Amino acid sequence: MKRLIVDTCIWYALLDKSDSYAIYADTIKEIFDKHQLLVPFPSLYETINTRFVKNVCNQATNLFIYLSNCDKIILIPDDDYRDKALETVNSNLNKNKQYSLVDTIIRLMMEDVSLGDIAVMTFNVGDFIGVNNIEVVSPETIYNLKSEETIKKKKSSKTF
Repeated sequence: MKRLIVDTCIWYALLDKSDSYAIYADTIKEIFDKHQLLVPFPSLYETINTRFVKNVCNQATNLFIYLSNCDKIILIPDDDYRDKALETVNSNLNKNKQYSLVDTIIRLMMEDVSLGDIAVMTFNVGDFIGVNNIEVVSPETIYNLKSEETIKKKKSSKTF
């Protein structure tokens, strides 16, 4: 079982029905059921912001309940990554590379061999491709592959 680092956009898709990726919520849940989740604290800071808590309060409560009750979740503090992430973001601004601080922390986690066999789950695949050959998983891609398989099965099961 791989350990998945979960990007902020996944939480929005799962919790906010008005999010453009909310249609993939069931696929996200299926993926969550099969893997251990590594949740960087910065992604929680980003998810549970003032606007989200005010506008989607019940869903924020559901997130806290889920995080508290799921034994497959490991919250990852950012202490070991914070200084390097700030330095990297600052340096990259001068090079016209722009990753958010949270994405930079996730990229540093991808380089951390102590986290074991990991992958990253995000809708923003391009932000993470190429870091230590770590697999980047998009629920959208998985959803589309499953849809294609379903269509192929329906076509092949038609009788004339």
